[in-house]
This record gives sequence, structure tokens and C-alpha cells, in this order.
Amino acid sequence: MKVAVKDANILIDLIESDLLGLWFKLGIETYVSDLVQLEIVEFEQKRVFYSFVDAGLIIVESLTSDELSLAVEKREKHKISIEDASALILAQNKNAVLLSGDAALRRTAIGEGVRVCGVIWVFDRLVNDQLLMPADAICKLKAMLSRGSFLPKSICDSRIVEWGKLIE
Repeated sequence: MKVAVKDANILIDLIESDLLGLWFKLGIETYVSDLVQLEIVEFEQKRVFYSFVDAGLIIVESLTSDELSLAVEKREKHKISIEDASALILAQNKNAVLLSGDAALRRTAIGEGVRVCGVIWVFDRLVNDQLLMPADAICKLKAMLSRGSFLPKSICDSRIVEWGKLIE
């Protein structure tokens, strides 16, 4: 996969877990819409985010006026935010995977034929490509959960067990 479009919740989770830099070692082109970028509001998160934008690793794209109109339609039809609709449109335009943990956005994207992955998929890729050691993955996933990330408990528990077996 060469292109991924990120929703703000994935970006924030990866920034807060200090995994965004490792993400780029996977060699995956990364796009966000200009509306999604505006959801990064905390100072430290913005600093990290824009350092990757400045390095050319995150490409921020603006919607055209027609795409913005379409985003408004999707927002109203599917009851998703305008920012989420912009990420979906960008994923469709790039024929890209959409990275999001937002349930309504995931449902809408899948319904429109867009492949959707979440933060657990990112963890899996990092561990499988040996960019993140299993013990570190366990610690970072537990920390993410303790910060209140809305990740599926059963999947998180199974990954913790699976990665634990790799370090025994």
C-alpha cells in the first residue's frame, strides 16, 4: 500500500504514543485533508504534526469547492463530521486506505467501498515489520487504552496476549 489518509483520531493516538515517526518507516504515503489538520489543536500535538508536514512526510490537501459541497452532503446524509467527510473524500480521490477509529466514519467508508483500517492495524504493521518490539507494543497499547482511546477491548486483549508470546 502506498497511500493512507488519516483521520484526526489516528493521528492523535500515534502522536500521543510516540509512534508517528515509526509509521513513516513503513514507507506509506500519508495524506490528511486541510480540515482534519485543523483538528490537531494541542500545542505539542501540533508541533509534532507540523514537523512531519514540514519534512514532507504528511501531505495536507485542500478540498475543491465541489468536494467541499460533497463533504457537506456526506455529513448530512451519514451524520459524520465535515472533517471526517473530507477524509473520506480524500481517500476516495486517492484510491487509498482510510485510517480511522471513528465508528460512523468507518461504517460510511466501508459502505462506499473504501478500505478502512484502525490503530490496531498500524500496531500490527509496526510489529510485523520489526519496527516496534512486541514488549514496546504492549506498553504503548496499554498506555493508549489508559488515556481513554476507544479501542475494541477484545482485540486489544488478544494482541497483548499474542505479542506477549513473542517475548517469552
